[in-house]
Formats: sequence, structure tokens, C-alpha cells
Amino acid sequence: MKNSIALEGFLYFILIVKIMFVISLFVKLKASRNGDKEKEEQYSKYQEKLHNLFTFCMGVLLIILFNPRKTRGEVCIEGHTKLFLFAFGILSLSTLIHTYMNE
Repeated sequence: MKNSIALEGFLYFILIVKIMFVISLFVKLKASRNGDKEKEEQYSKYQEKLHNLFTFCMGVLLIILFNPRKTRGEVCIEGHTKLFLFAFGILSLSTLIHTYMNE
């Protein structure tokens, strides 16, 4: 899994999502300073969607990296910590699903 092109691509995708989140933060701040409430609200919605996408991707990444049944190679952590991080990935995804179901 260390040299997986798919994993590397996924990591770059996560990075791009986070960069887009930061850009939307600055654009929203600029709209706020200009007094454009409509655009500020629109960018706020983009921020929320990008944040949720980032959270989802991080949950998937944790599941991929720390799945106790699938990970055979060396991981920098072991034992209960690995299991806890895998569980955190699952909980992150379930929390996100819960958020969308309650909207």
C-alpha cells in the first residue's frame, strides 16, 4: 500500500479539498468586508460542503490505513492505537451521515 498510485491520488485529492476550503474562507472574508451578505452566505455554504467532504475523506483514509483486517504492511502504530484510529474513521463517517440525515 505504500507505493499505491490510488492512495497517492486520494491524498492529493484531500489536499486539494482542504486548499479549496481555505480559499473559500478568504473569499468569504472578502465578501464580508465588502458588505455582500448574499455572496458571504453562498461561500459559507461552500465552506460547509468542503469541510464535510474533507471529514468524509479523512474518515475513509483512516479506514484504509488502519483497517486491522486488511493492513498487512508496516504502519507506524500498532495494537490498540491502530484499532482506535480505525474506529475513529468509522465514527467520523457515521457522524457525517447522521448530520446529513437530520438536515
